[in-house]
Amino acid sequence: MCFVRLRTAVTAAAVLAAVAGSTAAAAETPFNACDGSKSHVSKELWAEVRQVLDIDMASREIGSSLDPRSDNLDSLRKRMNAEVLPDLDNAVKDCAFGVISLIWLTLSLTDAEESLQRAQELQATADRLYFQFADLLEDSGWPLDPSKFLGYRLLLGAERSSCAGTSLKVYMYNSTLDLTKQRLRTGFGMMAAASHIHAYLEQGSCVTEDPAEADLFFVPAYHGAQYDEFLEVRSHAPDAAERFPYLARKRGADHFFAVSANLPDWKDLAPLRHSMLLTVESWQTNDGVPRWYSPWKDIMIPGYIDRWRIDAMRQVNKPTDERGFLLVFHGNHPGTHKLYVEHKAQVRTRILEAFSGIPDCSVGGPVSDFFERMGRSHFCLVPRGSSAWTIHLYESFFFGCVPVILSDQLEVPFQSLVDWPALSIKWPADRVGTELLEHLRGIPLERIAEMKQRLEEAACFFDFHRGWGVRRPEDPPGWLRWSAGAVALGVDCKYVAHGNASSAEACRQSCEKDPGCNLVNFQAVSGELGEGDCVLRFCQDPAQPALTGGAVGWEAWSAVSDKQLACSPYHAIFRELEVRQQHLPFTHGPFWE
Repeated sequence: MCFVRLRTAVTAAAVLAAVAGSTAAAAETPFNACDGSKSHVSKELWAEVRQVLDIDMASREIGSSLDPRSDNLDSLRKRMNAEVLPDLDNAVKDCAFGVISLIWLTLSLTDAEESLQRAQELQATADRLYFQFADLLEDSGWPLDPSKFLGYRLLLGAERSSCAGTSLKVYMYNSTLDLTKQRLRTGFGMMAAASHIHAYLEQGSCVTEDPAEADLFFVPAYHGAQYDEFLEVRSHAPDAAERFPYLARKRGADHFFAVSANLPDWKDLAPLRHSMLLTVESWQTNDGVPRWYSPWKDIMIPGYIDRWRIDAMRQVNKPTDERGFLLVFHGNHPGTHKLYVEHKAQVRTRILEAFSGIPDCSVGGPVSDFFERMGRSHFCLVPRGSSAWTIHLYESFFFGCVPVILSDQLEVPFQSLVDWPALSIKWPADRVGTELLEHLRGIPLERIAEMKQRLEEAACFFDFHRGWGVRRPEDPPGWLRWSAGAVALGVDCKYVAHGNASSAEACRQSCEKDPGCNLVNFQAVSGELGEGDCVLRFCQDPAQPALTGGAVGWEAWSAVSDKQLACSPYHAIFRELEVRQQHLPFTHGPFWE
């Protein structure tokens, strides 16, 4: 297998045309009849799977997706279990890409309704099949792309992490592992950071099972009811000392947990008041009671953005000289949603009153072409929402749209690593109006272009798909070897050429000689088969290629520098944790003998 195919991405327009029936049917190829002739699976089921995939892939191209919790997808999952998996070999002979699509589309529901282990097993099956049949994909007509499901692969533990090269040792409690269910569901959308941080630590080289050697203690719990159960119930329960036996050691000052949505109420936080919060939120008011983070101990982190959504944002990111809007804001406001009335988000109303009707200002409620407008604007207004933070701030890094922060209580993450004044503007919320408009108009285009460049250079600190992989001591300088049996086959890594397959070193040297290459898929010469392979590829980001497992005997190498690998939210978080750990307040704890 030589991986020559997969050279062109499927566009949203092409997929939508397929949904509408305006494209010719794909030619029947081996493993692609999808007519029910080789298995017990009906032609109608394959047609339904294809239609759902077309819609989902088209949606992901423009920044949205099917709701992974939908009844339609759950119906497909049940039919997969009843009809496809019991007759898997024949189903593959009939419709290989239908089987892969069915698994990927329903994987979140498999995790939620069955188990994480079952989702891992099916992901491995889909990977193996995709690797086996990748060369047939282009002629099949199925718009499959593993890069659209990269988040699942990472959440399911398919790759290792170096914990950002830290020397810290982290102990993870297992007394809250039952509060980490539905990982794929909670790992989707802007409140997913807690799920991804836990998955990253699970595969991390810094984790220790010996609490005596631990520097820090991590308490996992996912956003929603599980997080509430941890904070509001278990940390206050009579058996809390048994559930969290190391909390008293330093009054919790060496403990940390992730807050990927709402800050805890002070009364809920009491047993953990000295612990470090990895929080997206710096300030909010719920039920009339203010809550805030502490810059002395807590760590601000970005909200999560799905990889396929990031890709869609970058697709519309225009050069500075091709941007027609000065500023843009489109989102909910007190006139469209009662939540913004309740939380007094008047700044959003002021934006509409100040900038509506101005030809080069695009403001208002949600619009269908939101992505295009963001990618065509010099400045993105980032007002507070129901609380101080909003995901729009982190989206601006991928749209290349300089953020104008209009949230007085917002603290931004990673200020020791990211030069925020060089790539953004923070403006008092009560001064939104003519003064702000004149200020933005007065910034020279050259300065805007420079801010945009710095913004895009720092984007990797806000992408939770970065920072994975372990550079081993024996790896040659400038190269990172990914987990064994994984190769890059997604449309994010285009085929370049074949190289010297006599050895891994010779393969990498072939890549180094080709300026269009930054990753290789390598298969060693086998004593039995007597042949190897070296495939050169160019990845949009070699520090986070969308890999496919199940490639026995293969290995993937990325040409990445230490600087590239160090640009990730995980590296920034660990640098902050290291500083906090070095300056923990001294305490004997609540008792001593």
